[in-house]
Amino acid sequence: MNNDDWTALSAIAAAAGVVVTAVMAYWTTRKAAAAAADAADTAREVAKIERDRWHREMTPELTFKLTRVGANRLRLTATLDGPVGLDHLDTVTLTVRDEAGWDHSARPHDDEARRTELPSVIWGPARFSLGVDGVVAPGRQSVIRGLERGNSVYRQMDNSEPPSWFQDPEGWVDGYWEANLRLHAVCEVEGYRPWIVVAEVETPDMRHISNGSDEMEIPEQYR
Repeated sequence: MNNDDWTALSAIAAAAGVVVTAVMAYWTTRKAAAAAADAADTAREVAKIERDRWHREMTPELTFKLTRVGANRLRLTATLDGPVGLDHLDTVTLTVRDEAGWDHSARPHDDEARRTELPSVIWGPARFSLGVDGVVAPGRQSVIRGLERGNSVYRQMDNSEPPSWFQDPEGWVDGYWEANLRLHAVCEVEGYRPWIVVAEVETPDMRHISNGSDEMEIPEQYR
């Protein structure tokens, strides 16, 4: 081989080396990018797990109590007991749930008026008093705005009303007299996902009408 041949071979070898180096650099870059992406995914997953854990641990500890203050009137007390670290709730949206075990929405009614009235019937012992604290018909929902840990808020409630087609109003009262009030609470704090709390609250009968002696001072509108 003459000098020209060796020169050509050297050039080819150099070019091949450049190609190999470029390929190795490409794959190294790809592997580094993949590793970085995997690390980012792992970090996001860990962060999500931690957020979910914190969210569960911060589930509001709400206590509800019903006090009967008249034959048709009750007072609901809502207290935020904890947990430590959750100092307040911006809003608590309380919704009265229907009795368990029955899907009253599926009741067949040939009468148009009954079908229209059916969604507004509260199949349970009590409803929020209409016109108090912004409550509108049918009295299924009431919103608490601002609840500090350790504090209580009060909501006025009445015995629920039977639908217009119910033929035995006294039977309605008797049927729900000892039933628990079923509540669904959506608890919200700005910047966080809402918490859902469900509760069943014992409904006191006429023997437990409070004379106020063991109660804290209640605003006149709730007496």
